[in-house]
Amino acid sequence: MTESGERAAGDTTIPVVVIGASAGGLVPLERFFANAPDSAGWCFIVIQHLSPDYRSMMDELLARKTRLSIRHIEDGLEIAPDTIFLNRPNMRAGLQGNTLRTASYGPEDSVPHLPIDTMITSLAARASGKTAAVILSGSGNDGAHGAQVFHAAGGVLVVQDPAEADFPSMPQAILTLGIHDRVAGAAEIPQAIREIFDSGLPSVPEARPGTEDISLAIFRLLERQHNLDFSAYKETNVQRRIIRRQHLRGIEDPTEYLALLQSSPEAVNELYHDLLIGVTEFYRDPDAIARLRETALNAFAADQNTETPVRVWVAGCASGEEAYTIAIELAEALRATGNTRGFRIIATDVHQQSIERASNGTYPAAAVRKIPKLLRERYFERRGEYYTISASLRQRMIFSVHDTLTDPPFLDLDLVSCRNFLIYLREKAQARVISMFLFGLRKHGVLLLGPSETLGHFVDEFETLDGRWRLFRKTSGRRVFDREVLPKRLTRRFTRDEVPGLPWGQAGLTLSRRASAGLGEYAEHRGREALLRAYDQLLETYAPSSIIVSSDGEVLAWFGAASAFVDTHNNLTEWSVEHILHRDLHFVINVALEKLRGGAMDPFSRRVTVDLNKGRYQGVTLHFEPLDRHQKPLLLLIRVRLEADEHERHSEAETPSNGISTDDANVLSKRVHELERDLRLTEETLQHVTERLEASGEELQASNEELQASNEELQASNEDLQSSNEELHAVNEELVTVSAEHEQKIAELSFLNTETESLLTILDIGLLVVDARLNIRRFSNHVARWFLLEKHDVGRSLTVVGPRLPFCDLPAEVTRAIEEGAVFAGQGTTESGPLSLEIHPIADQRHGGRPGGAFVIFRRPTR
Repeated sequence: MTESGERAAGDTTIPVVVIGASAGGLVPLERFFANAPDSAGWCFIVIQHLSPDYRSMMDELLARKTRLSIRHIEDGLEIAPDTIFLNRPNMRAGLQGNTLRTASYGPEDSVPHLPIDTMITSLAARASGKTAAVILSGSGNDGAHGAQVFHAAGGVLVVQDPAEADFPSMPQAILTLGIHDRVAGAAEIPQAIREIFDSGLPSVPEARPGTEDISLAIFRLLERQHNLDFSAYKETNVQRRIIRRQHLRGIEDPTEYLALLQSSPEAVNELYHDLLIGVTEFYRDPDAIARLRETALNAFAADQNTETPVRVWVAGCASGEEAYTIAIELAEALRATGNTRGFRIIATDVHQQSIERASNGTYPAAAVRKIPKLLRERYFERRGEYYTISASLRQRMIFSVHDTLTDPPFLDLDLVSCRNFLIYLREKAQARVISMFLFGLRKHGVLLLGPSETLGHFVDEFETLDGRWRLFRKTSGRRVFDREVLPKRLTRRFTRDEVPGLPWGQAGLTLSRRASAGLGEYAEHRGREALLRAYDQLLETYAPSSIIVSSDGEVLAWFGAASAFVDTHNNLTEWSVEHILHRDLHFVINVALEKLRGGAMDPFSRRVTVDLNKGRYQGVTLHFEPLDRHQKPLLLLIRVRLEADEHERHSEAETPSNGISTDDANVLSKRVHELERDLRLTEETLQHVTERLEASGEELQASNEELQASNEELQASNEDLQSSNEELHAVNEELVTVSAEHEQKIAELSFLNTETESLLTILDIGLLVVDARLNIRRFSNHVARWFLLEKHDVGRSLTVVGPRLPFCDLPAEVTRAIEEGAVFAGQGTTESGPLSLEIHPIADQRHGGRPGGAFVIFRRPTR
C-alpha cells in the first residue's frame, strides 16, 4: 500500500477534486484520468447526468485508463485517497465533512435535475483546503450556481476549454460568470490542479516585509481603475484573495505580482472580480424571508395610507435575486390584503456587471427552482430555458451602481435589506454602513442583516424583532449623523501640485478625486438653497402682499397678507384657484384670467368683500396686471390690499360688495356661451363615438371570448410541451452518455475480435460457431477459405451451407454434441488433404448452463 493509501479515511486533509460532466463527457473524462496522478492521495468524485433505467459502464471504461480504485457513491461512505467515486442514477449526492450523503429524487423535485450543482455547493465548507471543482463538456448550465457559492468560499474552479468540448454549454456558463481560475484542455487539467495545490494557497496570508506597502499600492490600482476603495474591507479576507490570485498566476514574489498589476489592466480586473463576493439566490434562507414577511411586509400591506408608497433599499444586491424575492413577497402581501398601495425597491451594488444582470431580470431555470410554482407563473415569463421577471414587477424596481460605504444613503425608507455584506468589512466601516442605514430609515423602519451581523454601538437605536435572523426596527425618528464614521477618502488632503491652479492660501482644501464632482454638485446645491432662503427673506420683508397665478389657473406663489386667503391643508395635489384660494375671490380672478388669455388685458382693480365666517367680513382691493406677455404660460400678478376697518359686523340686510361690474359679467358671459357651445359639440361627438364603441365592444367581446378559449388551450398545450421538452432534454443528455459508452464498448469488442482472428491464424486453426438450431453464428478466415463460405452465410443453417466431410455427418455430430453435452473428435481425409475435427458444446448461462450451441474446430496436420 502506498503512503497516501495509509491515511485514515476520516483525514480532513485529503485533497478532493469534484468533476462535473454531462453530454460528451466520456472522452474528456478518459483524457483527464489518463493524466491524473494515481498515488498523490487525491480523492476524485465524478458526477454525471445518468439515465435512471440504464446501468452505466463508466467504471469499466475508466478502469482501462487509470490504476485508481473505483467505487460507487453510497450514503454514509467515507471518502478515501487515490479513489474515484461515481454517482448513481436518480440520486443527488453531497459531501459533509469527509462523508458522502445521498438522497433519491422524488416527483416533487424540479426537472431537469442538477446533481452537479448539489455536489459543488456542498464543497463550500471545505473550500479553504485543497479542494477543486472541474467542469467538463455538457449541455445546459448545471454547476453554474454551485460554482458561484464554491468560488465565494475560496475554492479552486477549473474549466475545460469550450473549443475542445463536444457540448460547450456547461463550461461556457462558468466562463460567462468570470469566476474560473484556469481554462485548459481535459488532459492538462490534472497538472493545473497539481500546480494550484502545490502553491499552498494559505488560508491566512503570511506577513512579509513590505507587504503593507504592496497592499496599499494594489488598493490604489483598484481604486484608480474601478473607483472602489478596498481599505475598508477586512485585511485577512482581502490578503487571502490577493495571494490566492497571485499564486493562481504562478507568481511567488508579491512585488512581481504588483508589477503585473501595474502593467496589465486585465489582471486588475481579474483581482477586482475575485475580491467582490456576489453570492445570492432566490429565497435564500427561506425562514428569514418568512419572518420578514410576517413582521414587516404584512404590516406595510395592512397600512391603508395608499398615497405613500413603501420604499425599500436592498444594498449589495449582486445579481438581483434577493431584491426580486422581497418584491415578490411584498406584492403577495399587498395582494392578500387587497391593498392598492404602491412600492418601490431600490437595489444597489458596486459591481457594474452584476447590476446589469439584475436589471435585465433574466435567469436560468436552475436559479428559480426554489420559487414556488404559483409564484413562478405569476411573476415570471418563461422563454426557453430562461425565466424573465414580469414587466409589472420590474417596473417597481430601480437598479443602480452605488457604493454603500461612500455614496449618500437613500431617504424615507421603510425597509433596508443588507445581508452578508458587513461580515467582510472592518469594524469602523461596519459602523459607517449602519449609520447610513439609520440615517435613511423612517421611524419604525425595518432593517434586515445577515445571520452573523450585528448593529454594533447603534444597538440602542433599534428594537429586535427576530434575533436569529437579525431583523430590527428603528425606534426613534431622529437621523443620526456621526462624523467619525465618514470614509477617509472624503477627507483626503490634496497638495497644490495635485490641484492645478489652486491658490497658495487654499492648499489645505479637502477634496476627494472620486467625490470631487459630487461634492461640487453638493456645494452648488447648498449655494442655491442659501440664495433661495435669502430671496424668501427679502420677499417677506419688502414684497407687497400678492398672489402669482398662471394663465392655466395654477397658483404659483403668494406673499405677505395674501396668505390669509390661501388654504393648502385640504388639498395638496392641485394648487388651482378653485382649490386653494378663498371662494369669494374666484369670480374676479377668473375674469382677470379670461382677459389674460384673451391677450388684451390692461391693469385693473376690483374691490371684494371676503366672508371670514362667524359674521366677520374683510374688504379687499385686488389689483391685476400681467407679468410677462411673451413667455408661456402667461403669468398674472394679483396685488392684495386689505382695507383698515372692515372687521365690523354687517347686519343680515346688508349685502357685501362682490366687485362685479357689467364689464366683468359680459366677459364671463361670453366665456360661458363659448363653453356651452363647446360642451354641446363634445356631447354630440361623444354620443356618436359611444355608439360606435358599443358596437365595436360587442364584436371585441365575442372575439375576446374566442381568443380566451384558444389561449387557454394553447397555454395548456404549451405547458405540456415545456414539460416534455425538459424531459426530452434530460433524456437526450443521458442517451448521448449511453451512446458514447456503447461506441467505446463496440470499439473494444472490435479490437478483441481482431486479436482473436489473428491468434487463430497464427495457430492455423479454423473455427466455426453454431447456435442450438445449427445456424452459423461466425467463422474464422481459415474456415471461409477451406470450405468457401461467404459473409452472407452467417445466419444460415449448417445443413445447407456447411462443410461436407466424407468421414462424418457434420450436422448430425453437432446435434448430438449439443443434445448430449459431449465432445466429439474425429479425423479423416478431404480433397484438400487430411483434417482433424473437434466439436465442443457451448454452455448457455442464461438458461441454467444448458448447451446453447457448439464450437467446431478444424486443424490441418503439420507436415
